Amino acid sequence: MQIRQYYGNTGGLLMTEIKANQEFKMENVLSIRKKMSQPEIQQVLSDIGNTIKEASANKSGPVVTTTFGMEQTPTGPILDMEILVPLDKEVTVQEPYIFKPIFDLKYAVYARHEGNPQLLQNTLNQMMAYIKENKLSQITSVYSVNIKELKQGDSMDDMVTDLYIGVNP
Repeated sequence: MQIRQYYGNTGGLLMTEIKANQEFKMENVLSIRKKMSQPEIQQVLSDIGNTIKEASANKSGPVVTTTFGMEQTPTGPILDMEILVPLDKEVTVQEPYIFKPIFDLKYAVYARHEGNPQLLQNTLNQMMAYIKENKLSQITSVYSVNIKELKQGDSMDDMVTDLYIGVNP
């Protein structure tokens, strides 16, 4: 596959550089996949932190999330999502967690989103346009890698998220 850089048409917004044939790899990954509401996601993230501490491990990289689907309910959206956290060592975990020695996403289309996550859809739209224009076949959901986690007092505009979509080579 020829690697081409692409700058999507954003309708006046900052253009996003899109790269093909990228790889994203993590080792010693703690994973959980379940259907959750927004408040449940926050609780699961807190539980993950406790599970990591109990295993005497440390987070060794950014938290990664991917959403497989969403259903609307009377109480709000429920997301079928996976949260992946790379650790500094192998650990033994109990359900609902899974330990993955290696997570390796190859042949991915990649873009970096800098700024408010409410505008993330614009970056995703550009990535989808790139995939369509280059006649690629999407084979994974979108993996979001939180490069810059916000601290107290930070603006949402300071967020940095790398996005990966696996495509058929």
